[in-house]
Amino acid sequence: MKSFTLIEFIFVIIIVGVLSISAINSLPDNTLIDNTNYIYNKILEKKANALGFMANMENEDENNSVCIVFDKNWLKDDEKRRKVKFNLSSRVEIKSEYKTICFDYLGRPYKGRVDLLKFSNLLHKKTDINITYNDKYKTIEVYPITGDIEIK
Repeated sequence: MKSFTLIEFIFVIIIVGVLSISAINSLPDNTLIDNTNYIYNKILEKKANALGFMANMENEDENNSVCIVFDKNWLKDDEKRRKVKFNLSSRVEIKSEYKTICFDYLGRPYKGRVDLLKFSNLLHKKTDINITYNDKYKTIEVYPITGDIEIK
């Protein structure tokens, strides 16, 4: 009767384990790209919510629908209201010149509250949102007036 011995079986398990460890270590880490795309899509969502919608900035629910705060805690709280969940990495850092960017009904970006009477908070220069993870970074640019958004 031919069969494997216990020692042969142990060697096969060790070889499979070594190959598995080397395969896992060769997989790319897409954490930075995934988190950057998540924040980019969050900004696009807030802009899309604002288009054609005259938000009453005193109403907190309407304010949440057209503004994004570049803070991990705010992003996690905002995500709690969604059916599809995304776990923002705890090691990702988000830095922006402005803590909050809001959009008006034409998709124009504002630094903070939307002020349709004076336009005092309207963005007048390109704003960078920097996402850093393991000494690598990606930048999301929000352009003034048009509200165009781009990943660099």
